[in-house]
Amino acid sequence: MRKILAAAALCVVTAAAFAADDDAKTANRLIALDGTIQSINEELSSQRAQIGSLKADLKSISADDAAFRRSMLNELKALRRQNQSLVDALFTNQTDAKGGVSTVTPLRNYDMQTPDGKMFFGEAEYFYIKEANATIEARVDTGAAVSSISAEDITEFERSGRKWYRFHLRANDRDLELEAPFVRYSDIRQSSKETTSRRPVVSLNVKIGSYSTASEFTLTDRSSMQYALLIGRTLLQDIAVVDVSREHIQERADPDGLLILNRDSYNDLKKKGINPNAEFDERVKNSAGQIAYPSESYGANLGTNPNQALPQVVDKLKKEQENQENGR
Repeated sequence: MRKILAAAALCVVTAAAFAADDDAKTANRLIALDGTIQSINEELSSQRAQIGSLKADLKSISADDAAFRRSMLNELKALRRQNQSLVDALFTNQTDAKGGVSTVTPLRNYDMQTPDGKMFFGEAEYFYIKEANATIEARVDTGAAVSSISAEDITEFERSGRKWYRFHLRANDRDLELEAPFVRYSDIRQSSKETTSRRPVVSLNVKIGSYSTASEFTLTDRSSMQYALLIGRTLLQDIAVVDVSREHIQERADPDGLLILNRDSYNDLKKKGINPNAEFDERVKNSAGQIAYPSESYGANLGTNPNQALPQVVDKLKKEQENQENGR
């Protein structure tokens, strides 16, 4: 019996010894595994840092490549315009009676016009709006079918038997009241909504560079947008080519008049204490509050179409039309 008990005790002691040995081995394995995991995590962190650095390098290279492409494209465009100007000059050289050649100025400024006579419009241009008697910086958008102008407090009224609209354009801390004849209604579908809203479309007289015309504009509240004026395809068609890499290609039609800038540009100037219309405001103040219209130096026939010239001819034509409608 004693031998059996001794053998059992020996087995227990042996089992305990083996168990203790297994626990030590397990602990050692866990420690080794933890070290391996930590090493792997450190390697992964290092690789993530390298990947992040590579992404930053690729982004920088991509930006440099895009800038280089834009620069090359602009240089090619400028070179093409110069070449066209030279060709134009060669074909317009004239031979006098003595056989001498007199150089004639090229027909067009190819920085502002295409060889076939269309104007270049940049991503943003200055458009003179006769009804506002102001030049408004506009965004040129080939994706928009119809042009639009910012309008608030829209009121319908009748003039000479025709429907007209009165509205306010508020931008650059200015409140301009405009009146324009009604043309039609337009159903506007917003990208954020599935419903459509009906907006009145009016006719406004605009001028850019040496070109003037009457065009349709949708009355839309653009007070929260960068530009109070958006130029769409109906005005661009057949008269202009858009080069989005440039801005303000065409000269202002009224360089001394009221100027409405895009919101960010105006706010930047305002923070610097600069009033872009300081000289204009001073002239208005000195003229007892009367806003001066473009002087006679601008000419009565402004543009290629005398029936759409600004402002004298258009006023005359409208008055004649109203007189005819009233049977005078």
